[in-house]
Amino acid sequence: MSFDFVFMLKVIRIAAARIPATLIVATIPLLIGCIIGLPIALARFFRVRILSSFLKWTVTILKGIPVVLFLLTFYVLIGRYFDVVMQYFHINFGFKDLNKGLIVVAALSIPACVSLSEVFRGALASVKNGQFDAAYSIGHSRNAALWRIILPQAFPVSLPMICNMYIGFVKAASLASMVSVIDVLNAAIIAATMNYRYLEAYVAAALIYWLLCVVIERIFIFLEKWFGKKIREAAV
Repeated sequence: MSFDFVFMLKVIRIAAARIPATLIVATIPLLIGCIIGLPIALARFFRVRILSSFLKWTVTILKGIPVVLFLLTFYVLIGRYFDVVMQYFHINFGFKDLNKGLIVVAALSIPACVSLSEVFRGALASVKNGQFDAAYSIGHSRNAALWRIILPQAFPVSLPMICNMYIGFVKAASLASMVSVIDVLNAAIIAATMNYRYLEAYVAAALIYWLLCVVIERIFIFLEKWFGKKIREAAV
């Protein structure tokens, strides 16, 4: 059976319609990871008593759990207890009515928080210790030094790693098909089941993922250069 380029283009059109869903599933966990991961990184960076040790062991444990295991665990737990909770509060809304994409977002948010906390901690460590001393010498408090001097220097350092994580989440979004969420890959596979041309469908999905990753990478390269320019201008 020869490769059908016409069918591949057809699958690209079908699967491309699911790009927004894929990006939503990948972007929301990244944002949640930034919001929660930064305080975790700060607590560990400044060695907050008790909390720092607790977070260290929590991060170590959660880092070792595969993303697919988070996804399946969330799906089973929510599927088992969601209806019970809704009935207890007399809410006419069941598990079958729940958008399964929320489960994917919740499952990806945990590894996002863990990984981004490590990214931010490494970025903070890359800033020279003398920056704090310089900030203190001009009358800044520790919080002011952190937000006005340290974080603006640390954030550009973290951008390449955040970019790699975001690309990883875009690809991990393909796991959403395991909980009945149709993403780019699942849409391509569904289209292929009509005439069993799976190779064309896989190639079509691969091209879409490749294009998404290229666009994301270019955006982050632009952001990295823009932040670097702003820092250089501020230093003058």
